[in-house]
Amino acid sequence: MPPALLAAGALAAGSIVWGAWLLLRPASVEPDVAATSGGLAAGQPNEPTPARAAAVQARGSGTWDHDAPTKAELASAAAACAGCDIVLVTVCSLRRDHTGAYRDETLTPALDKLTKGAFRMDQAWSASNFTLASLTATLTGRFGSSTGVTGWDKGLVADIPTMPEVLGYYGYRTGAFTTDAPSGFRPDYGLDRGFQRMEIIRPPRDNPDGRTQGGDPGPGGAAAKPAAAWIADQPKDAPIFAMFHTRTAHYPFVIDDDPTDPTGVTHLLYASDKLNTGKAQAMPGAAGGTQQRGVVAFYTQDPVQAGVREAGEPGVAMWRQRYAEGVQRLDRDFAVLAEALEARGRLDKTILIVMADHGESIDDHRELLHGDAYYDGVVHIPMLVRVPGMKGRPIPSLVSQVDVLPTILQLVGAVPPAGIDGASMVPLFAGESETVRTTAIIEGGVVWHDDGVARGAVISPPYALLRQDTGCDGGDLRKPGQPATCLYDLVADPNQTRNLASQKPDIVADLQGRWDKFRVARGQDAKQLDLDPAYIEELQKNGYDFRPEAMP
Repeated sequence: MPPALLAAGALAAGSIVWGAWLLLRPASVEPDVAATSGGLAAGQPNEPTPARAAAVQARGSGTWDHDAPTKAELASAAAACAGCDIVLVTVCSLRRDHTGAYRDETLTPALDKLTKGAFRMDQAWSASNFTLASLTATLTGRFGSSTGVTGWDKGLVADIPTMPEVLGYYGYRTGAFTTDAPSGFRPDYGLDRGFQRMEIIRPPRDNPDGRTQGGDPGPGGAAAKPAAAWIADQPKDAPIFAMFHTRTAHYPFVIDDDPTDPTGVTHLLYASDKLNTGKAQAMPGAAGGTQQRGVVAFYTQDPVQAGVREAGEPGVAMWRQRYAEGVQRLDRDFAVLAEALEARGRLDKTILIVMADHGESIDDHRELLHGDAYYDGVVHIPMLVRVPGMKGRPIPSLVSQVDVLPTILQLVGAVPPAGIDGASMVPLFAGESETVRTTAIIEGGVVWHDDGVARGAVISPPYALLRQDTGCDGGDLRKPGQPATCLYDLVADPNQTRNLASQKPDIVADLQGRWDKFRVARGQDAKQLDLDPAYIEELQKNGYDFRPEAMP
């Protein structure tokens, strides 16, 4: 059903009114835009809707409280998990092959135990290659084109409802928790909306962001403690929605220096926020390989990336080792959460979703981090969904981060907002369907562009179409001044080394056409934010700069 009709039909069946800006869709309407016969695009083309409101400005660590709705609606008692608690954990930069559920059984024992019996989504894809856009898609059930949030400079407009807003109107107590960093999960971008409590803490000593504070890092898991404390404080007679975004495995991976490392990479990582050659300062975006127009100008190679390359294969091996150790340290966050959930005594009534916002390259395709390209290691993510009363298993069907919102709402008997792009995964869990979508898109990135050409990827198994400035492994195909066009067969070429774009132009045209039509039908301009100058400075220090006047 076209998006315009989804919104129109909602008024007839809507059971609650949130305000003039919110329309609800009847529960009987299928929510998947991507699974329609036309692929991604559905509905009548229209011009992008202009933004109407800026996100609230705030920065740094702190606590933000918002009133709960004064009147709650009753969720459907017939839902699969009516009245269940919901815990959503998004892990920054977590690769699939570094988790026990997908491959490595030595790094994440606490996560593996907590998610035992979960559905393992084997074809789950991120909505972007950087955090802000991915989390916005997760919380709204909309791809980047539908919110306009595809870069660091755009925020969520006021008339797009979020998952915690919906759940709040069904009596849920909602809380969000993370550490202070340029991740995008913060009030600056409107992602506090609907959370009755948002707590952003100063990065603790056991976290890479807090590595230079001094003192004993302790047993680990400090980033998860505010979420655990909030969960423990909530009365058991009201359901909760807790979201925890952890950066414990994020760059620079380490919490201590190691002068015995012969490659010198550990020291580069530990000192990465202080390295300065006089011409260029180390920045995560640059260290990962992001040296394109739109990122802070560089006059020489980033010193961290240069050091890794100079160390050769041993340097890359150490880079990967330190990342793996970061994932191992991340597992303590799950141990802390598990203790809190067990103490609450409602694990048998708790829906648990654990997924990455995006992965990490760790030198796949010569990209050390993320934010440049859209290869498998960054955008093919781990996603585990544990549902009380349902026996989990591997699910091979294509799903996206935008599908999380309608899945959660269907499980607890809530009505999804109108016009979302997501499709509920519940039919997959129940064995009622083998497919909920045929296509997923991945949009946006850390680099500012002014050429009007979207960067991203279109996933339609077995093919993945990538439009990226970094070029393509296995041959390049691009027009002057345009991003490269890369087409890979993910079954025959899972490592994405053979670019088929020149051999299969019909498939390239089909996938690009779906994406183009979707952007025309669903496109919206997000609000250009007037961000706090101190936060802009923090973004710049990390290598991200979206302002045209900052271009060389």
